[in-house]
Amino acid sequence: MGILSQKKGLFIDFSKQMGQVDLCYGTGGSNMAFHSETIECPVEQVDLACPYCHSSRVVKHGRTSARNVRYRCIFCKKTWVQNKVNQPRPDFALLTEAYLTGYSYRDLRLIYRSSPIRINEKIREYLQYCPSWEDYLDACQSKYQPRVIHLVGCRLKCKSSNSMDHSVYLALAIDALSTVVLGFELGSDESKDVWLRLLDRLNCRGIICPTFITYGQKIVNEALGIVFPYSDALHNFTRILHDRELKEEVSRINDPKKVIREAIEACRNDEDSPKECCLELFKDARVKQLVYESKDFFLRRLIERLDQLASLRSEGLVKSFQVRCEKFHMIKNDPFPIVNGWIALWMLEPLPIGFSRLSLYLQYPCETHFRNFGCGILPKRLDLPVDSQEMKTFAVELAVRRLQMPV
Repeated sequence: MGILSQKKGLFIDFSKQMGQVDLCYGTGGSNMAFHSETIECPVEQVDLACPYCHSSRVVKHGRTSARNVRYRCIFCKKTWVQNKVNQPRPDFALLTEAYLTGYSYRDLRLIYRSSPIRINEKIREYLQYCPSWEDYLDACQSKYQPRVIHLVGCRLKCKSSNSMDHSVYLALAIDALSTVVLGFELGSDESKDVWLRLLDRLNCRGIICPTFITYGQKIVNEALGIVFPYSDALHNFTRILHDRELKEEVSRINDPKKVIREAIEACRNDEDSPKECCLELFKDARVKQLVYESKDFFLRRLIERLDQLASLRSEGLVKSFQVRCEKFHMIKNDPFPIVNGWIALWMLEPLPIGFSRLSLYLQYPCETHFRNFGCGILPKRLDLPVDSQEMKTFAVELAVRRLQMPV
């Protein structure tokens, strides 16, 4: 008799046919008396044959991680899956994008059925193989000379192994026209060395800007004087005063064509703009007439931007990143991949106007996706008719943004 279990006088024999066991029980002592009986076990038998030994003694044996039914042969003890259903491979670009926008690891389990640790590893691996945002930007447009660059710095509160107070400092160089991040630098604390590295890298990439706007920090101005000695350094108050004057002018305006004329002339006078850009189209009479005919839309868009300056400009970008960064859990080991990926996502996401910040930076409508950035695929240019609604929206947006620039 094949006894597999013995506890408190209970002996179980599984040597009978499948679905039957012998129970032997009795009292202890030298005069132990046993009584036995055969009972039926609730074993679910299936009408299948073992693919290895062709035995018909097959039962269900749980499920796989892909939720496929697993079978087991009682005779040869081997397991297999009869009708395997292949689960679709998870889209790690979509998974990473969802995490960067604010989803937690537990929320992402609905997309990728795995543990939070495994999801963390997959997202980190994807971000580490993404190209540098600065290299991707240079590949999109190698010779772009912005007229105004904002130099903004912020401290990110997060768990960092390189900082005692669990924070990192982020220095940003942002194009004033498109609010595209031209470059960024990370450091344990705000220092002159951090800004020197950022500005020197801009200079080596060929980005020469005549005007920089800062918040008046001494270390920023000193670094700016070393790397760009011939550029003007304006305080942020200059931009605030220009916005206030523009808002007062719009409030008492009678003919919007005067403001539109100023915006178009400002776009046409940008000699440093690339040859293939929509600002060049303002020299075309058709585009000029298109913007003039959209005076109501132009004025409405200008008022919207003046009323939402804090959220639409560099301050809104920095504030959004500070809020999201507090919930990042991967930044404590190596902050560059997560910061690089988050900046790329924000630059490539479509704005409410239907175009991304990168499109405004390149100054022509294009199709941008975070997935393409992860694969190193450059944006696809959209050939829109000059008289189309999309081109009108794009041209008006550029004109409004150019009008808001203080120089």
